[in-house]
Amino acid sequence: MATLGQNNSNIPQSSQVDPAQAQGAQIPLQTFSLPQFPPQAGALKALTLTSDIKLDDYQTLLSESFTIPPLPPGIESLTLELFTLGYPVGWLSQLADRLPNLKSLVIYSQLFGGVSEESQADGVEFFKKLPGLRALHLLDVFAQPKFFESIGPYVTHSTDEESARRGLMFLEINYTVQHSDPEFLGKIQATELSSLVGPGLVTLAFNVSEADVTDDPDDPTNNTEKSAEEAAKDGVVALNRTLGSTLVKALTDEATRPRGLRVLNSTLFTLTTTQLQTILEKQKALMVLNATLEVDNHETFKKDILSILPSLEYLEQVEIVANPSLQFFLAIQNIKHKAFENTFPSASEIQTLGEKCKRLSSFKADILRSSAMQTIEWEKKDDKWSGGIKAAKTELKITELE
Repeated sequence: MATLGQNNSNIPQSSQVDPAQAQGAQIPLQTFSLPQFPPQAGALKALTLTSDIKLDDYQTLLSESFTIPPLPPGIESLTLELFTLGYPVGWLSQLADRLPNLKSLVIYSQLFGGVSEESQADGVEFFKKLPGLRALHLLDVFAQPKFFESIGPYVTHSTDEESARRGLMFLEINYTVQHSDPEFLGKIQATELSSLVGPGLVTLAFNVSEADVTDDPDDPTNNTEKSAEEAAKDGVVALNRTLGSTLVKALTDEATRPRGLRVLNSTLFTLTTTQLQTILEKQKALMVLNATLEVDNHETFKKDILSILPSLEYLEQVEIVANPSLQFFLAIQNIKHKAFENTFPSASEIQTLGEKCKRLSSFKADILRSSAMQTIEWEKKDDKWSGGIKAAKTELKITELE
C-alpha cells in the first residue's frame, strides 16, 4: 500500500511505492483537506484515511474550510480511521461524490456523524450517495440517537425511485468491551442496529470482542492506564435479553429478513433459546452461528440446544456464548457439581448431533468468553469427534464478583 502524505516530499524514499503499481493508499490527515492524487494513481482500488489530528486542534478544524480534490474513479474500498469527533459539515457527502463506485466501507473508532444535527444529516447524506455499497464494517463506531435508524433505508434493499439500491451483502458491527467504562453498553444505540438488516445479507455480525490490552506503542488507541484496568477484568459483556426482540424481528419479518443468510454472529445481543429458535425457523441456510444465549437452568438449556440445531442442515460451526443467570453463575463455581459439563453436549450427544447436522465440524461454548471459566470445544476430523471440557486458563478475580 502506498502512503500519501499531504506533502509527499517529506516521505522517505524507501516508504514510497510507484503510484502506477499501487492498489491501495493510506493517507494520514492532519487537517480535513485531502492531497491531490497524481495521474498515475488512477489504478487505486482501496483508500484509507487516518486521522492524525491533534485533539486540541480538532474542534477548530471542524469549522474550517476543506478541499477534497477528484479521487481515482476506480476506488471501491474506503476505510475511515480514528476520526474521534466526526467530520466538518459537508465533508462526508462531498467525499461520497468523489467515490461513485464505492462497494466496501470500513469505519473505525469514532463518533460517526458528530454531535450536531447538521453533521448527522451530512452523515446520512453520505450513505444516501453510496447506492453501490455492498459491505459495511462498523468497528467501535458510536452515534447519536436516531442516526443508525436514519441510514437504514440507504443500506438495505430498496426499489424506491429516489433511493433504489440492492443493499448490503455483508454487515459487521463490532464493539470492543470496555470494562473500565460502566456506561459502555448504554452508549450503544442497541434498538437501532437492527434497522441495518436487510434481505440481501449473506453475512451478519453483531459482535462484542474482548478488550485489547497490548502495550503496542504504535497503536494510537493504546492507553497504558486504561489497559491496566482492562487487564484486571476478563471476558465480554452483552446487551440485556430484553433488547434481543429487535434482532429477532429484523431476522424474521418478511420485509427485512435476509433471504440467503449464511453467517450469523449475534453475540452482542443476549437471546433466549426460544428467540434463537424463532430466528432459525426463518434462517435455515446458516453455515456459521455465533450466539450469546441466556442460561438459567442447565438441564432445559441443553435440551433446547440439541432440539434447535438439527434444523440447520448446512451448519458447520457453532459458538455458544453463555450469559449466566446469578443462580447458574454460582453453580458453575463449584466444578464438582458439573453444572457447566451438564449444560453442553457430551461426547455421545455431539456425535448424535453430528449425525443430524452432517456438515457440523466445530462446536464451542464458553461463559461470556472468560478465560477464568471452563470452556468446551468439540472438533470433527476424519469423521471423528474429539475434544471436551477445558479447564479455566486464569483464576477468577474478586473484582469480577463485585
